[in-house]
Amino acid sequence: MNDSTQPGMRHPIEWAMETDVDPFFMLADWLVCDALEDKEGAVQTLTSAETTLDELRTLKRVFKLLRVQGETVSDRRLGARLYALSIASAYVFHDRIITTQSSDRLIRAFKDLRTDTQLPGPLHAVAERALERMSREA
Repeated sequence: MNDSTQPGMRHPIEWAMETDVDPFFMLADWLVCDALEDKEGAVQTLTSAETTLDELRTLKRVFKLLRVQGETVSDRRLGARLYALSIASAYVFHDRIITTQSSDRLIRAFKDLRTDTQLPGPLHAVAERALERMSREA
């Protein structure tokens, strides 16, 4: 994680103040910026083919921690969504499944993501692409 005391490092509150997304999603942006120094935010990172497989694995671990140890129910739900989205992104953009979850479980998760009204639209598109492809291959 980033140490905001080092030269060139921005303080976490700066990321929060610079975002134009819903406050619900601010935590997601902060986690991505903290875990991957050269990334701008969660939506851009999870919807880009340029995000590497290693970066998606890192995010999956970060989001899993949020899913399990989040301070609030809302934080844990966000962690679960982002965890599934990191898996969907790896599948869509790198043709890799970065989990041991079953295909049936992933299909259910991708269906849930597709209809989640709290997620920004581009993330729905990634979930939809992952769902369509996994459904065909299952």
